[in-house]
Amino acid sequence: MIAQILVKLINYLDTLPPLVILLLALNNKVLRGSFIFYYLLIQFTFNLSANILNEFDLSNLYFYNFNCLFSFFALSLFYIDLLNTKKSKTAINIVSVLYTLFFFYNIFVLEGLNVFNSNTLSLASFILCAYALFYYLKIFRTMAEDNILNSANFWFNTGIFSYYTINFFIFLTYKKLTQDKPPLIGIIWQLHNVIFLIMCICLFIGTLCKQSEEK
Repeated sequence: MIAQILVKLINYLDTLPPLVILLLALNNKVLRGSFIFYYLLIQFTFNLSANILNEFDLSNLYFYNFNCLFSFFALSLFYIDLLNTKKSKTAINIVSVLYTLFFFYNIFVLEGLNVFNSNTLSLASFILCAYALFYYLKIFRTMAEDNILNSANFWFNTGIFSYYTINFFIFLTYKKLTQDKPPLIGIIWQLHNVIFLIMCICLFIGTLCKQSEEK
């Protein structure tokens, strides 16, 4: 009984933490003033929908696929705002257009809608990790006297970087694992949810920090 409750709780780690942070954001200017708010809203909406369908043993993979697309848009806007240069804005906009074209090409030609799209999720992870690394490079090049651990954007970026770096390998191989080793699917996705929780903890720490003034 306890084991079943624990498994159920882990399965909802991709839904409950975003909800908690969003509720806290009602009175939090740091989060409401960032595209991270919309990212968490997207995560909560799509993950909750996917979990509800899973309760009824219905296909829910298309929710994860479109979660990836809309999350990618939200985080692209976050990094446009964070990197805050004309070159980075142009580059991110171009990458976003190319990624969107590949996303729909992948759905209609390569992988399909009702399967886990390893191609697009792993590509999105790689791109977002690159954006995160550019931000780290930026803050270390322009190191201010203030402690970066007191910066909201530092914690937001760290959460994103941690989540997408570790899960890159899960996303890259998940479609094949669903075909070759179905018993491992649940365990691997539970691992994903634990990593998602770690990201949410970083995002929550960011909400406790001052609004960053790195621009």
